[in-house]
Formats: sequence, C-alpha cells, structure tokens
Amino acid sequence: MALAVELVSPEEIVYTGEAEMVVARTTDGEIAFQPGHVPFLGVLVPSDVRVYTTDGAKTTIAVERGFVEVSHDNVALLSDSATVS
Repeated sequence: MALAVELVSPEEIVYTGEAEMVVARTTDGEIAFQPGHVPFLGVLVPSDVRVYTTDGAKTTIAVERGFVEVSHDNVALLSDSATVS
C-alpha cells in the first residue's frame, strides 16, 4: 500500500507520485504520514518536505507557507511556492 502524493503551487504541479512516507513541518511541529494515517489538515511552515518513495528514494521539496491535507491515503500539499531539490 502507498500514499498518493501531490504538491501544488499557484504556478504548477510541483510533484506527483507514490510514497511510503511523507514528512512535513506544520505550525504544530514535524509530522510523518504513512498509509492508513487518520485524516489530517495542517498549516505548513517554511521548511523541507521529505517524500520517501516506494522505490526507496528520497525527494526533498522546499516549501513556503501553505496547507497539508491527508485523507484516504492521499496527501495533498498546497504551498505559496515550492522547489524540488
């Protein structure tokens, strides 16, 4: 089982793919999402989002302010701006 991940900025879809785990920093601190996570809605703070893909790779995405929503093994991240590094 995997998470469907999509990170969107106002200009474009920055990242889309499947992941085993996504780690993001919110106003309440850092949180990790894995398949089966309870529904969640949080406010992103400027930081790096780490996406651990199903093939064992790690993608790091620098984000500014925004939101993260988790529902039914889908992780949607909306950010003012985002850069894949």
